[in-house]
Amino acid sequence: MTTGVPIARAGARGWRVLLGIAIVVLFGALVARDYQGAWYEEEDRHRVVVKLAIYWFSWLLWPALALLARETWRTARRRKPAATLAGLAALALCGCFTWARFIEPNWLQVRETPLGTSCGVRVALISDLHVGLYVREAELQRLVDRLNTLQVDAVLVAGDWTFEPSHDLRTTFAPLAGVRHRVLSVLGNHDEQRPGPPLRDELQQALAAAHVEAIDGKRVPLGRCELQGLGDRTAGSAQRDLDASRSQPWTVDRAHRVMLTHNPDTVFDLQPDEAALLLAGHTHGGQIDIPVFTKHLLAHATDGGFQQGLYELKNARVYVTPGVGIDKLPLRFRVPPTIDVLSF
Repeated sequence: MTTGVPIARAGARGWRVLLGIAIVVLFGALVARDYQGAWYEEEDRHRVVVKLAIYWFSWLLWPALALLARETWRTARRRKPAATLAGLAALALCGCFTWARFIEPNWLQVRETPLGTSCGVRVALISDLHVGLYVREAELQRLVDRLNTLQVDAVLVAGDWTFEPSHDLRTTFAPLAGVRHRVLSVLGNHDEQRPGPPLRDELQQALAAAHVEAIDGKRVPLGRCELQGLGDRTAGSAQRDLDASRSQPWTVDRAHRVMLTHNPDTVFDLQPDEAALLLAGHTHGGQIDIPVFTKHLLAHATDGGFQQGLYELKNARVYVTPGVGIDKLPLRFRVPPTIDVLSF
């Protein structure tokens, strides 16, 4: 005679299967929607799908965290030390991933650093917004709102605005029109198709519509200083802009020359008397900062081993901001998104 227990268990298994199918269908639909709207190079289509799958299916970290906590509590009550330790380790690992995926990328901080008084200005330096697959309109609006709380003379953006964004760049970047400060910008490698789609011209038009001033290859006054904008080093734009600028005399001495670019390694292309300070981004501060490992990785990924903060080099001082966005993986760990407020 069949008892009710096996039937109940079979029913529970059936509901779990149905729930699993529903979750896969839901997240799969979200991946497909974002994939259809993203702007990417054809050879990158498989990577885009994988990145979006990681972005959406990572929401399962929350129920996983709850289940691990419950099972660890049960094993602890049953007095099973080995199983409890294993459960605690798994719980800690899952907790770290949950923090890095959902908490820290939204933990926008402001860091103030005095760099002297040569220019007599106070600026907000940001970089690597990477609006697109991972950074959406809500995050961009949050950044705009935070920038509007700052008392600064200008906002400087050191490139990498995009990361496989939508085709409608004007709508995507429209929130930037709400920034109450003057915004000066250069492009980064993701904006110059290294990697990414060929969106440079469309991006510049969209940023101009949002009142962002492109200064790649240009000089503009900045307090008592002059600010030189340089394009991306990887794309060859930085060297091109440097070559062009050397035919134009500066109106200030070296102590009052500042350069804004994306890649901090551009400092090694400068002549010794060319500028006093170079502002850059690109490194994300490592984005996922694992002691020793991240520093070692960046030492090989950049000519100068740059991570974040101020570097005193022979050619010039270099300040590297860790950026406010994410790419590759939708994670930040021990490197929260940062607006660097610099006085110099």
